[in-house]
Amino acid sequence: MSLLRKVTIACGLGGMVMAAVAAGLGGMACQEGTRLRLTLQPEKVISRIDEKIYGHFLEHIYHSVHGGLWGEMVWNRSFEELTGGVWRVEGGELIQEVANNPDVRLTFGDPNWSDYEISLEAQKISGREGFLILFRAKSERDFYWINIGGWGNTATAVERSNDNRRKVISPWRPTRIEEGRWYKIRVRCQGRRIQAWLDDQLLLDFTDNSENAHLTGKVGVGTWLTRAKFRNIKVTALDGKVLFEGLPEVPKHTTARYWQAFGQGEVYVTGENPLNSNLCQFIASNAGETGVRQSPLCIRAGEVYQGSVWVRGEAPKGLVVRLKDGDKVIAEQKLPAPTREWKEYPIEFKPAETAESATLEIAAIAPARVWIDQVSLMSESSKRTGGFRPDLLEALKALRPAAIRWPGGCFASAYRWKDGIGPQHKRRVYPLHIWDDLEVNAFGTDEFIRLCRAVGAEPIIVINIGTKAWNGPDANEEEFLQDAMDWVEYCNGPTTSRWGSVRAANGHPEPYNVKFWEIDNETWHMGPEAYAEAIRKFVPALKKVDPNIKIIACGSGGYGWGALRWNRIVIERCADLIDYLSIHHYEDPNRFAEGPYDYERFFRETAKIIANSRNPNIKLFVSEWNAQSTDWRTGLYAGGLLNAFERCADIVEIASPALLMRHWWSGARPGGWREWDNAFINFDHRTWFPAPNYVVMKLWREHYAPFLIGMEGETKPLNAVATKSADGKTLYFKAVNPTQQSVQVELVVEGNNTVKSASMQVIAPGDLHARNTLEEPNLVRPEPAEVQFNSHTVKFALPPYSAGVVTINLQ
Repeated sequence: MSLLRKVTIACGLGGMVMAAVAAGLGGMACQEGTRLRLTLQPEKVISRIDEKIYGHFLEHIYHSVHGGLWGEMVWNRSFEELTGGVWRVEGGELIQEVANNPDVRLTFGDPNWSDYEISLEAQKISGREGFLILFRAKSERDFYWINIGGWGNTATAVERSNDNRRKVISPWRPTRIEEGRWYKIRVRCQGRRIQAWLDDQLLLDFTDNSENAHLTGKVGVGTWLTRAKFRNIKVTALDGKVLFEGLPEVPKHTTARYWQAFGQGEVYVTGENPLNSNLCQFIASNAGETGVRQSPLCIRAGEVYQGSVWVRGEAPKGLVVRLKDGDKVIAEQKLPAPTREWKEYPIEFKPAETAESATLEIAAIAPARVWIDQVSLMSESSKRTGGFRPDLLEALKALRPAAIRWPGGCFASAYRWKDGIGPQHKRRVYPLHIWDDLEVNAFGTDEFIRLCRAVGAEPIIVINIGTKAWNGPDANEEEFLQDAMDWVEYCNGPTTSRWGSVRAANGHPEPYNVKFWEIDNETWHMGPEAYAEAIRKFVPALKKVDPNIKIIACGSGGYGWGALRWNRIVIERCADLIDYLSIHHYEDPNRFAEGPYDYERFFRETAKIIANSRNPNIKLFVSEWNAQSTDWRTGLYAGGLLNAFERCADIVEIASPALLMRHWWSGARPGGWREWDNAFINFDHRTWFPAPNYVVMKLWREHYAPFLIGMEGETKPLNAVATKSADGKTLYFKAVNPTQQSVQVELVVEGNNTVKSASMQVIAPGDLHARNTLEEPNLVRPEPAEVQFNSHTVKFALPPYSAGVVTINLQ
């Protein structure tokens, strides 16, 4: 322990005033602060605390699973995730082939064009929306586009992008684009005036008088989560001169995201006969080797790595797959000449050297024209765990999660569970790119249950009810209802049932007996009345499949009048059908002190609604909570809120924070800023570190006891609880000191109980902005602290901005 940490933890004991604490506390000296005398009442049990308040929430975003917990080392193994679209020209048509990527654009023409008219025809092939027609595109970040059938295929408007910040600048027009139909589109820009027609009907006519208006630029076409094709493109100056007519040159998308091309041949992503889903990788070589590579991979000497690659095409001299450390080959395997049909070729490497940033290469040896798909590589260590990355699995195990919610979050609202079962090469990609992730569905229902069994957690599954906001305007509720019923049957049905037999065929004959089912996630866009109707439709159908399941309904986000209104309407209309209400709140990390109390008051207000309902036994599931930070403030908030859960154990039965995991690079922005930066477990391809919320929750979980006991006396400024073990022989005092002064505490144990021993663990990094990192993963950590005790009294001090647990063993 450093001298600084010794000073911080000791501060206040015996009335001492110590030297200045760490930087970040405003340069203040450690002051004696408040003295508290509290009486613990072991014989006064207030309520039973369900250990499921120490649950967790695994969502497939920020590469928490794909590229993270799941032990597959290859990112984007099926070449589906791109940084743009896949364009091709065929039969006089310009075709964009990818439906799961947003913001796909192809611009062409002269950046100095000013006043002109662009006309074309467009057809939607499939997807969520309609067409993007770009004009006055000065750069990739500065342009106009008319979004026809945007916003879930509901409306048309013009958006202006200035330095990639986009804003609707025109009136809105209701619009719906049908699949398989050609639409005539015309856009005219003259000075600041912009006009647009759809099928010769004027849609928009307005003037952009902003100082940020664009007056010159190229033209272009694009899509958003949609496959489409375009033809008869013509750009005409307002004096009648034809500026462009025909189809633009189409750049070939050389590689998918996370892959790079090498060699002198031709490499591009294509939709031509992929093994599964939408895309595969084409490689042609006329001389030497041409291929694709990916890095970094963490390779350990003595480990065995196994996997495969699917190949079709012609390569008489075969292919080669290798691992390299810089320019040095550390493992290599030759593959035979492929056939014209897709075939899987196994790979096995046994490197004798360690390389923490190795490169995987797949090369076709000239002459060759081949297509590859579904590249896989996993360590033998991961295979032994059931397919999980060992260090991340151990990090999760150490939290001892009593329950795990899955697969989302917003991810659940578009998840199609049948795409994530069965042989890996037959699984289809998730339909959307969200939160810097496109899930390839290598980890599905069976893998999730395997994870829960490995860490001792109760599974909680969130179903997709087919909302149009997430599943497109053509989503059929009946189809999603059947899907949900099938999912319950897959998990819980006997092998004689249709989907129980599929589960058995996938290697799991015994039912999983999943008890907890949540009816979608954050359905606030529907309104509480429409959501209540969905509950009344889905729940009876699901219970026909398994009458023993427990139902969780979506509750509020945040707290306040609007949140209480949502909860009241859902409870009033659905109380007889639900067992839990799922609520969410993410806190400003600067409110680490008052935030937990505010949310606790909201629990109590919601409890009053429940008590007056037709089902007063409904409990709360705080299914997403956190403070938006990975510094010490989020640790203080976590401790305070966990204490609130324990104090409210009569109403809060389950809880799970978010995010559980994220790849440290995922979602990173220039300057080191990270969106949604609050994950408990943060990792790269080599290692991981715990954020302060992880450190606190682990300490609290290790000192869980099932009985909340009475405590007399004023606890403030501390946020504190007292609990008792099942056998009554151990008491725990868990407290957060959210102030800049030390707090001296005297605990008096009431009754005939005699203190046998006492100990304390404290987390006091000395700086509100202290954090762990990949390089220094243990800067924020618990340390033993001094405790004084006699037969009935325990004395200790909590340093400024600290969280700690005192363990009292009774005779």
